[in-house]
Amino acid sequence: MKDLNCGKIIKESPQVLSWNQDVFLMSYLRYEDVFRANMCVHMNHIGIVLQGQKEILGKDSKTVVPAGAGFFMKKGAYLVTDTITDPGKGYEAIVIFFSDEWLSGQFEAISACSKYVSPEQGGQPPGDSTLLAKDELMHVLALQLKTWLCVNTTPERLRDLLPKKVLELFQVLISAPGGQYFERQLRSMDRHVNPGLVQLKERYYQEHISLEQYAFLANCSLSTFKRKFTQTFKTNPGKWIMQRRLEAAYELLVSSDKNVTEIAYETGFETPAHFIASFKQKYHLTPKQLQQRV
Repeated sequence: MKDLNCGKIIKESPQVLSWNQDVFLMSYLRYEDVFRANMCVHMNHIGIVLQGQKEILGKDSKTVVPAGAGFFMKKGAYLVTDTITDPGKGYEAIVIFFSDEWLSGQFEAISACSKYVSPEQGGQPPGDSTLLAKDELMHVLALQLKTWLCVNTTPERLRDLLPKKVLELFQVLISAPGGQYFERQLRSMDRHVNPGLVQLKERYYQEHISLEQYAFLANCSLSTFKRKFTQTFKTNPGKWIMQRRLEAAYELLVSSDKNVTEIAYETGFETPAHFIASFKQKYHLTPKQLQQRV
């Protein structure tokens, strides 16, 4: 089996729609099996398998996708297997390629549907591919997109309407059962996520820095900073800073000879009185009482 190249597949496919080179919608149909072919993926993409079965081997994951389910693949190198289960129907999938720039511009609208997602319970960092479980809404939208590929209308009309339909599919995938794993994948790719967000907060939690200034340092808007912060730390920035300051103060109280006033200012509290009241609310004793116990 020859190597598979996504760019070449897109170029040679008879059924492809695209706009601004940022998104490509394609119907992929084969009537012969593919077994562990080398596949170069030059754009991130999702696919919904309509007929047959797909297997994806990446550098850190293996994903088996039955008919009716979907998959997400980051840019990279894979070994792929497309298995035909009904020779009369072949292997068929609806595939959407999208750029990092498109994702960044649409992420706010996509992630709005995460309110329907069950909270994550631990888990490993996102891999390079993800199974999108069977979901009726996903299947219905995939069939709609398939019909749009051959609909008789003007290119201008499709150019205006199709991006909205693709965005709708992403929202459905986020809100579907297991959608939190897809959301993790997208969140790990979102260019608004500053890789140093954790380091930024750890470095400056004692400082009197406004949220607007934190957002500036993180190179994003205030709304994006708040959203990303909540997604990362599962709480809002104000609560996290207070929690982190109190934890640091606790450590200093039990491990140093500094007095309460010194510790209050060192950990970022504006006044010792505010520090004492906040500490007592969290730990149910005053800083001085803690020191006397040590």
